[in-house]
Amino acid sequence: MKTHFYALTDSTNRIAKIKAEGGAGHGTAVVAEKQTHGRGRLGKEWTSIPGKGLYCSIITCPDVLPGQYAQLTLVAGVAVAEVLEKVLGRRCQLKWPNDIFFGGKKCGGILTESMEVKNGTLKGDRAAIVGIGVNVNSELKDFPENLRDTATSLFLENGKKHSIKDLFELVRKQLLQKIEAFEHGGFHKILENWRSRDFLLGKSIECVGYDGAVIRGIALGPDEDGRMHLRGRDGRDFEVLSGDLRLAGTVSKEA
Repeated sequence: MKTHFYALTDSTNRIAKIKAEGGAGHGTAVVAEKQTHGRGRLGKEWTSIPGKGLYCSIITCPDVLPGQYAQLTLVAGVAVAEVLEKVLGRRCQLKWPNDIFFGGKKCGGILTESMEVKNGTLKGDRAAIVGIGVNVNSELKDFPENLRDTATSLFLENGKKHSIKDLFELVRKQLLQKIEAFEHGGFHKILENWRSRDFLLGKSIECVGYDGAVIRGIALGPDEDGRMHLRGRDGRDFEVLSGDLRLAGTVSKEA
């Protein structure tokens, strides 16, 4: 599997898409020391601190139905969580659909983008670019002031410096293994694994949709399709397809 390293790029996901269109196959990765326009969900900016974080995008071509591609973000979340837990020796949590938390603070995020490929890649005519960002050796002073209360890093969690290259190799290996398990064993066991780390379960949350409407309720967790559910104040259950989830009374931020 090939890895393309960049000292500087605008977005590893963008470069990975170009590589996939050019014939790069399953497991090919793009890794950058710094991104100038790293992105989270809903077009939010991801803060990429030079040389102190893992910023990578991995091309995947899973042998699943197109409708199952939406579940890949949760599959990737479990893979990354398992690696970080081995590195730190402690449990992390996952915030639907794509955030990684330690001690109530965000340590990483995942952005998965699917695309059609017409070049005969290893597993068909569709690919998913799994973008992964992890705060690795960041110190508190490295974060913008508005993120210092909500962001963390592996270094801040255990006081040790970590090899970003070694971490990347562990993450890619675990992601591809989880995708293989997804292909052959389905989504159910992976979802159970994800739910055991659910940061929002049972908490009062607000969902802000693309139309700007706000729904408040209690988080029930994702269903078998990976869609989030919450119970509104009137007792009705709501399905959240997308949008920005946050704890009630807080302001959503990206780190």
